[in-house]
Formats: sequence, C-alpha cells, structure tokens
Amino acid sequence: MVPALSRWHPSGKSKIVKDLQSLHAEKPAIENPTKHSSTLTQEGEYFLKVLIPSYAAGSIIGKGGQTIVQLQKETGATIKLSKSKDFYPGTTERVCLVQGTAEALNAVHSFIAEKVREIPQAMTKPEVVNILQPQTTMNPDRAKQAKLIVPNSTAGLIIGKGGATVKAVMEQSGAWVQLSQKPEGINLQERVVTVSGEPEQVHKAVSAIVQKVQEDPQSSSCLNISYANVAGPVANSNPTGSPYATRFEVVVD
Repeated sequence: MVPALSRWHPSGKSKIVKDLQSLHAEKPAIENPTKHSSTLTQEGEYFLKVLIPSYAAGSIIGKGGQTIVQLQKETGATIKLSKSKDFYPGTTERVCLVQGTAEALNAVHSFIAEKVREIPQAMTKPEVVNILQPQTTMNPDRAKQAKLIVPNSTAGLIIGKGGATVKAVMEQSGAWVQLSQKPEGINLQERVVTVSGEPEQVHKAVSAIVQKVQEDPQSSSCLNISYANVAGPVANSNPTGSPYATRFEVVVD
C-alpha cells in the first residue's frame, strides 16, 4: 500500500528532528553502502536501487526532507539518495537505494512511481540540446517507466533460462520489461531494468522483480549510490543501443 503522505501535516522542524532521531534509534542508516554486504542486513531485509528523474526528486524528498522522513517512518524502510547533480552516468537521474522488507521495498517504489508520473508539463516539450549539455527536457514516456539497477546475478534470475522468467513476468503483469544490453567480453557489475506500462502493470512487474531480489543471495553486492568515482564502464540506462552508459545524453523526440 502506498503511504498516505498526502494526509500528513508536519508541525515544524522539531518534529523532523525527533523523527530522524527515532529512525536512527530503530535502524541505523547505511553510512557507506559500498562496504556492506548481505550478512550485515537485518534478517528479512533487502536492497533495491531505483533511478529517479531529477524533476521528481524534490517531491520525494519534501521540504527539509520531511516527506522522505515520513515515508521511512510509515514503511520501515531506510532510503538514501545520491546528492543533487550526482546523476547516474548518461542521465539526469539520481540513484535511490532502499533497504527494507519486500513489502517495504514495494511500498516505497509505489510512492516513487507516483511522483515520477507527475512529470512537469514544461519538461515534455522537445527542444534542441547541445550534445555537451545535460538533458533539460524529458521524454513523456518516462512517466510510465520504472528503472531499477540490479546486480548481474539478479538480472539472470529476472531473465530466466531462455528468457522464460521475464516473459512470464510480462504476461502476468501486462507490463513491458527490458534489460540493458549485456556486453561481450567485459562483464558489467549491474544492469538496468526498465519496466513500462500503466501504474498497476508496473507495480505487478516490480513486485515480481523484488521477489527475484529476495531469491538472489548476491542481490546486495552493489550498494553504491554515487557513480562519480566508479572505475570502468557501467550499464546504459536505456535498454537498446550501446551496453555502456555514455557521459552525455541527447533528447530523442
């Protein structure tokens, strides 16, 4: 169930401080996710990495971090975002790492998906963009997509033998599920999963993907939220084209 944040009215900064203190007391946040492994997570908790368009980040965080604090409180999840302007390579999207039970992962993603669907009208108008400049407009199709970053091992479980599993996920959910291309030779540590469809279709498909995260003992092998200092190539956020992310992104009508 998506947290009822629209009915929550903060009473001021003192409440935010208390909420943060309560959250830290109940479950410490990950100070450096790249140094943690699945053996250090609480039993029954998992990780999910989600790409968030820059236009949606503000509404997810909320003024002074109020919305994300309340989201953590209501779902029991721990949520971390990459810093402003610290985008996933080749995009203007921030990386969100969610830690919690499978139910919490699904609840947080449902809330994120709702905010992603609220794409600003001004950003849907194509314009000429210099190839050396960050993307300033957004393909309206992005509002109907969920983009998840999963380790190679989890990607293999999502695909299944001969593509049987991903085909079943699409048939059962009605969503379209694509994974970024796997390169020959050099193995990337992660792949990006793009789920497209109507809200309920995307929710069903993401829930199926979360189930595969639960089944993969190596699902917590890539917990970094910043890619600024990552050595070597990373997966392209687009399911077609080059397997590798490029430094710059160009608007495609």
